Amino acid sequence: MTGKQVSSLVFMGLAALYDLSPVDIIPDIPVVGWIDDILITLTAILNCIQQFTKETAHTLSIIAKILKWILVLLGGILIVLLFFAMSLIIGMVNK
Repeated sequence: MTGKQVSSLVFMGLAALYDLSPVDIIPDIPVVGWIDDILITLTAILNCIQQFTKETAHTLSIIAKILKWILVLLGGILIVLLFFAMSLIIGMVNK
């Protein structure tokens, strides 16, 4: 096993711990609060697929890499938009 494969497994383990942890980026409000858990877990899964298929299925590795970065970018944008929406709602409630 290469170092990158080991680190992808460590990342997968950390993602699983994050899913079980009570501390979240977005509080666990049903559906909305699960978005960060799903994004982190899917990113870890795609990272493992990318690292473990690099030598045997190069095309699959490239597809996993592209999907991983699309997921990271769209997920980051979604989380920022959710924080923006929550701050607007909190601002409206406090008026």
